[in-house]
Amino acid sequence: MILDLDGTLATTALLHKEAWELAMKRLGISANVDLDLLMGRRTLDIAKTLGGERYQELFEVKNEIFDELVVKKATPLPCAREMVNKARSSGYSIAVVTSSLRRSASRSLGAIGVTPDLLVAGDDVEKGKPDPFPVILALNKLGASASESVGVGDTLHDFHAFKGASLGKIFILKGELGLNLSFLESQGAIIVESPCDVIKVLRL
Repeated sequence: MILDLDGTLATTALLHKEAWELAMKRLGISANVDLDLLMGRRTLDIAKTLGGERYQELFEVKNEIFDELVVKKATPLPCAREMVNKARSSGYSIAVVTSSLRRSASRSLGAIGVTPDLLVAGDDVEKGKPDPFPVILALNKLGASASESVGVGDTLHDFHAFKGASLGKIFILKGELGLNLSFLESQGAIIVESPCDVIKVLRL
């Protein structure tokens, strides 16, 4: 089972967004970009989009702010821990494939009490989601078959990465960001409210 982290397991999608907004405000950077649509991409890629020549400075300040927010505010999504535990009991290996930095992902996972068998973070790969590379890397490391694997995410970037890696089942949560991704149903995605629905559909 290949799981996204922010907005899929943890209530951290909005925390990342808040950290970007606070960092930009602190540095006096403005960008005419819809932050919601950037969520789910690698931290460094977002910093370059928002910060231009000051991307490195923005990158560092955003990460400092997120480190503070995640300890105070991160909680697991409904049934997130239960989904992981039941999937593992049903024989699935659990990989978390996230665009977040490893340091941020480790803090988020620690805050919600989830320990995957494998973590692939944004700074572990040269190409992040929507490229399928990190998902394929996770499958290879786990020795898992793509057609028998399940992907669970909450953004368009997750869907494209899962689809590109030919996962057998793809769940997209409606998520914290409130993005309308219902059009993905026609492309094979199963749109659900929360991890509770993943448990029901897979009969875990």
